[in-house]
Amino acid sequence: MTRILLTLTLIFSLSLIAHAQFKKNDILLGGQLSYSYNSSSNSQPPGYYTGNDQKLNSGNITISLGKALNENTVIGINLSYLPTSIHNYQAYGPAPLEYQNNGYAVGIFYRKYKSLGKEFYLFGQGSASYNWSDPSGKDSTGKKLFSGTTWSAGIDLFPGIAYRISKHFFLELSIPDLFVASYYKSNTVNQYGTVNEIFTTKNDQLTISTSLSSNPLNALGIGFRLIL
Repeated sequence: MTRILLTLTLIFSLSLIAHAQFKKNDILLGGQLSYSYNSSSNSQPPGYYTGNDQKLNSGNITISLGKALNENTVIGINLSYLPTSIHNYQAYGPAPLEYQNNGYAVGIFYRKYKSLGKEFYLFGQGSASYNWSDPSGKDSTGKKLFSGTTWSAGIDLFPGIAYRISKHFFLELSIPDLFVASYYKSNTVNQYGTVNEIFTTKNDQLTISTSLSSNPLNALGIGFRLIL
C-alpha cells in the first residue's frame, strides 16, 4: 500500500498546477542533505575472512540554483558531493579493505509545486546529471590495493514536501532516487599478491532502479529553498 501511495504522489505532484508561491523570474538558492547507513554480515568461502560485519556509510550534499518560470515551476542546476565509505569491504580479495569513494555530480532539474494549504507544498522533481568519482581501497596496514575512476550519466524522479517558514524560506523533505535510470562506466587498477601483481578491470553497466523495492523512508533527504 505504501508503494502505491508513493507512486501516486509522484504522478500527482508532477501533473497538477499549484497555487502561486513564486513570482516569474524569482531566483532560488537551495540545498539538500541525505545520509544512508547499512550494516550486514558476509559469509565467505573457506580461507576467506569471515570476521566483522560490513558497514556502509553514504551521503549526498547538493547545492541548487534555480529560476521560477511561473508561480509553481522552477528549473535550475545542481552541484553535488557524494561521499561513500565501507568498513570491511570484501569484494576485491580474501582480506577486508577500507573502501573510500568521493563522488561529484553536476546536473539540471525541473520541479513542479502543488499547494496543500497552511504553508505546506507537495513537489515533484525530475533531473538529469553527470557523475564522476575516484574509488580506492586500503588494507589493514594502510597500503592501497586498488584505485580507479568512474563516470555515469542518468535521470531520476522523486517527490517531496516543502514547508514555507517565511516569505523567502522553505524547508523540504524528499525521497531521493525514487526512480533512477543511469549508465555507468568504470576503470579500476588492482594490486595483489606477494609479487605485487597488477591487473586492470573495466565495467559498463546500465541500471534502472527504484527505492520502492525496499523502504524509501530509509533514505529521506532534508533540504531548503531560499528566494533571493
